[in-house]
Amino acid sequence: MGKAFWKKFRSWLSGLGVALISVAVLAGTAVYFVSGPPGQGDAAAGPARERPRVPVSLTSVESATLQETIFGVGTLLAAAQIEIVSEISARVRAIHFEEGSSVEEGALLFELDDDRLQQQLAARLAALRSAEVREQNAARILERRLWLSERAAVAEEDRDQAQAELDTAVAEKQRLDAEVALIRRELLDTMIRAPFAGAVSDRFVDRGAYVSVGTSMARLYQIDPLEMNFYLSERHLGRVRKGQTVAISMAAYPDTQFEGKIEFVSPAVDESTRQFLVKAQVPNKELLLKPGTFATAIVTIGQREDRPVIPEEALVATRRGYMVFVIEDDVAVGRDVRTGLRQDGRVEITDGLEIGESVVREGHLRLSGGDAVQAVDDPEEEVAEGEDLAARG
Repeated sequence: MGKAFWKKFRSWLSGLGVALISVAVLAGTAVYFVSGPPGQGDAAAGPARERPRVPVSLTSVESATLQETIFGVGTLLAAAQIEIVSEISARVRAIHFEEGSSVEEGALLFELDDDRLQQQLAARLAALRSAEVREQNAARILERRLWLSERAAVAEEDRDQAQAELDTAVAEKQRLDAEVALIRRELLDTMIRAPFAGAVSDRFVDRGAYVSVGTSMARLYQIDPLEMNFYLSERHLGRVRKGQTVAISMAAYPDTQFEGKIEFVSPAVDESTRQFLVKAQVPNKELLLKPGTFATAIVTIGQREDRPVIPEEALVATRRGYMVFVIEDDVAVGRDVRTGLRQDGRVEITDGLEIGESVVREGHLRLSGGDAVQAVDDPEEEVAEGEDLAARG
């Protein structure tokens, strides 16, 4: 072996060493990136990061007394409504009311011309005085003839004639008395008065118009109190009775309820609708209510005391009904519930909750059973702030 051989051999060994060193460096680099720097392996194998708490607003299951109510729709009606008509034929002399105004019982509404009746009355009174004189004269003649008849100084026929003349005079006086009374009655009819207190509609005749017997002149409504007729389902027949209080609401006064009392409950149910008629009397001293108005009647048929209630927004609808999230040790636990009456945004819980328990009111849409929660006033605002911070970070 010559010097050339050993020179090539040393060159080959040198190349092999560089290759082995390169392989070692690459392997070390791979281990570094896979395992991390020295001392980091234990931290990477530690527990998973804890999930953040879900912001929610909470409420307590409260105790409340609930009114069990039923609703009926109907119309307000005047307690009485009549047509003001003329009972005689005459000309309208005066009108003593304003259209749409309220009048008291006995108030003068129309005054008809009475000149003709006054003249007839004067003539009948004169005839009546004449008839009274004839009656008195006939009575004296009969008395005298009876005295003479007892002494046989006058014929029996003369006595009978005197009696007949007296009877005729009496009959004539009675007839004239009746005619005078009739004319005086007709004179009263020229003064047309309100038979009860109420409100008068627009008039149908003007001053100076000639009206006949039966002519409609105006319409009078008795509007204090009013009457409301409404219908209820037959299943409530045994729980509605005369004297019960009823609340009346209507669109014209959305913030006001009027109170009335049931005056009539139908003893029969309509076969076609399976409903029964109820009539309520509604005081209207301020005359705010008008006949013909559509209204809703609210009848209280029962009262439930010390019942657990929660806000309606705390309910979560499911295929089976409803559930709520109950807070146990700051953790939300789903629980099925049964609901009852609903009033003023609250719902009665008939099964599933106890008074005093804490439930989620808002924020349950982001909640699952077993999530830890954080009580806040406004969950939506809290979430928005968190998202904003995350976006800026």
